[in-house]
Amino acid sequence: MDKESILKYSPIIIVIMGFFINYNIFVTPANLEERLHKFDEHIAATYATKAESSSQQKQLDAVISKIDKIYDYIIGKR
Repeated sequence: MDKESILKYSPIIIVIMGFFINYNIFVTPANLEERLHKFDEHIAATYATKAESSSQQKQLDAVISKIDKIYDYIIGKR
C-alpha cells in the first residue's frame, strides 16, 4: 500500500477502531478471565450438577416407595 491510499482510508479506519473500542469488541485477557469467572459462578448457582440431581432422584425414589408402601397398607386394611 502506498502512502496516498493509507491517508485516503485513515478516517474510516479511525472510525472503525473507535467503534471497536467504544463497544468493547476487543477483550483483554484480564477482562476475559473476569467474565468467564462471573459466567462460571452464574452457571454454578443456576444449574445442578449431575451428582446432585442423581442424589435427589434417589431420595425421590425412596419417598415414592415409602408412599407406595403406606398406600398398600391402607388398601390392605380395608
